[in-house]
Amino acid sequence: MLEIERVARLKHRYLVRDDAGHSGTWERHGLREQMSGDLGGEPYELVRDGRRHFRLEQSEAELARADAARLGRWTISTADATYELGRRKRWGSEMELRRVGQPVGTVRRAHHRTVVCDLPADLAPPAQAFIGFLVLTLWDREADSSAAGAAGAVAASGI
Repeated sequence: MLEIERVARLKHRYLVRDDAGHSGTWERHGLREQMSGDLGGEPYELVRDGRRHFRLEQSEAELARADAARLGRWTISTADATYELGRRKRWGSEMELRRVGQPVGTVRRAHHRTVVCDLPADLAPPAQAFIGFLVLTLWDREADSSAAGAAGAVAASGI
């Protein structure tokens, strides 16, 4: 199991740790959906490639890729396998990772600042962190969209 904890209130800075003892810190670059950090002393980057594609890179080599599919689902590709990521329940925030149609793991909020990635052990820790940060990015997009909708409703009502 891997945990991602937001450690800075005003900055997007995160502590990543797993049960095997791998740990590191990650930071989002400004308001962009790109991050860099380390895990187990190795540097990694989460790179946004358009609005519907993300990559996990190390020394500019792609380790994993996420591509938006349909109906809010994402295809996650690593060197060893391909997964599908989507909501576990229609109205919940918990995300489920599937392989060949079968659930193999979940990503959920444990507390306000902590995300728990209960993903397969054969998935490398950097790939698990990549999936966790992808889910955080998707949750942030939803929150921004909801806030914009609420602000628009208030503006339209003249309050």
